[in-house]
Formats: sequence, C-alpha cells, structure tokens
Amino acid sequence: MAVLTVGASAAATQEVMPLAVPDCDVVRQTLEDALPIGPGFRRREFEFPANDTGIKGRICRLVTVASGAQFEGPKIRTMIDMHAHIQAALNVTGWQETEETRRFTERTVAGRDVFAVAKDNAICVSTVLIGLSPGYDPGDEVRISGAVYLGALLPFEREWWITVDCFTL
Repeated sequence: MAVLTVGASAAATQEVMPLAVPDCDVVRQTLEDALPIGPGFRRREFEFPANDTGIKGRICRLVTVASGAQFEGPKIRTMIDMHAHIQAALNVTGWQETEETRRFTERTVAGRDVFAVAKDNAICVSTVLIGLSPGYDPGDEVRISGAVYLGALLPFEREWWITVDCFTL
C-alpha cells in the first residue's frame, strides 16, 4: 500500500484521485447491504475537502442523510453504534484500519465521528454527523451550559449525515 503522509506540511502536496466508479459502487453496495438504516447512499465526486495536511485532488463521496426516526432503532442507538456497523461492513470486504488511517480518527461530544480504513492503495474516510433537524428549535430543557444535548432529543428532532469519502493514492 502506498503511504499517505497525513502530517506533512503544505509544501509536500499529496495528490489523490477518486476511487474508481466500479470500486466506489462496491463500497456503496456493501454499506447499503450491511447497515440497518433507511435511505441508501448517493454517489458523487468532489474535490478533497480543505485541510492542513497537503492532500489535494478528488474523492468519490457516498452520502446519506435522514432523521433519527429513519436511522435509529434497536441496532443503531448512538453514533458509536453507527461507527461500529460501518466499520464492520467495510472490514468484511477487506478494508482495514492501519497506522496511517488512524490519523483521520476524530470523535467530538458535539456529534461528529470520523475514522478511516484502507485497502490496496485506497483509503475511505467515514464521517458521521448528528445535529438538529432543520427548523427544530430546542427548549432550555435539552441545553447544558447553553449547548444542546443531542441525546435528550427525540429521534425525529435529530438529523444524521453519513459520508464515506474514498480515494486512491
């Protein structure tokens, strides 16, 4: 596997290309078959998001958006559950966490979870975001120090965004 220098300075630019369409479609089908969630994933191609690591190029993005009422259930109750299901689905098809992909890992209390897996010369970065449903204005009963406590909201009051960005080195 080619090495991605995630911590490199901006002077050492790493050019990446989107995962080939057939390969990205396999990742998409894997996720849709394995995840116990409602809507399927849409496939798009985008520029690599702005970053401080010097990575540029294009990615194959798989994205799905729905309310907690559509995503949450007996198998998915938390962001950590969703992470586990996505990672397990990708692991079964040969995608694995590596020392390099661990550099993408991020989990915030504000409803953001990021992790990455690699296979051959490609990386897929999964991002799970949970926020307020559009138009919902929560009351003080779900606020702690001014911030909204997402776990106190009802499923239809939460919106989930899941992206899986795949690229080759």
